[in-house]
Amino acid sequence: MALITTDMKLSEVILQHYVLMPVIRRFGIHLGFGEKTILKICQEYNLDADLMVSILNLYVHPTYSPDLTLSATQLVATVSYLKQTNTLIHESQLPNVERHLQALMHYSFAKNKALGLINNFFTEIKTELQQRIEHDNDERFPFILALATGTALSVSNAPEEEINLREQQESLDEKIFDLRSLLMKYLTGEADENLCYAVFFALYTLENDIRQYNNVCHALLTPAVKAMIKRNNAQK
Repeated sequence: MALITTDMKLSEVILQHYVLMPVIRRFGIHLGFGEKTILKICQEYNLDADLMVSILNLYVHPTYSPDLTLSATQLVATVSYLKQTNTLIHESQLPNVERHLQALMHYSFAKNKALGLINNFFTEIKTELQQRIEHDNDERFPFILALATGTALSVSNAPEEEINLREQQESLDEKIFDLRSLLMKYLTGEADENLCYAVFFALYTLENDIRQYNNVCHALLTPAVKAMIKRNNAQK
């Protein structure tokens, strides 16, 4: 599958990879882009085209390794993209899963007690995800922005997790995969199948977005942060 490039028409890219719809939304791009290329749209929206195609390719090519070292401006833009992702996960995707799951509990719990285990597991995942989002927005991202703008008071004493941006050993996307597996294996035909499918696909969308969030951190954010810390320490 060919890589996405800046000279491609955005409409054709989206039609081929519909999963990119939420990505362009997080960049603030609205529908109705006609025959315009990605480069032209980025110019109109004052976006960095190289950064955008790197994130698009990370989303559709699991083994893609971007040949891009983020500048300070690109680092700020990447943080903005990830913060918008956090907002949509918190305000849209989590409530969507919860709404479908509660409906499934209401109509099917009496016939299938496994739903109690599934609901409890989702509550655990939701709490952990909300804590991660809060940590990113309140601590990790402000540190990175201060680093990118040259206002960080200290980098040598920064917490290890702020420097390396390490993922948790048991990632959230893996937990959501486990939850989807429980849903598929242990809900009998007595449960409302339409609601089961609704929960399943809502979880899949959430799982995929978290995985891509981690990919952007690993492939773009972490190398840039490490490089900036190394330069700052060398100048002391």
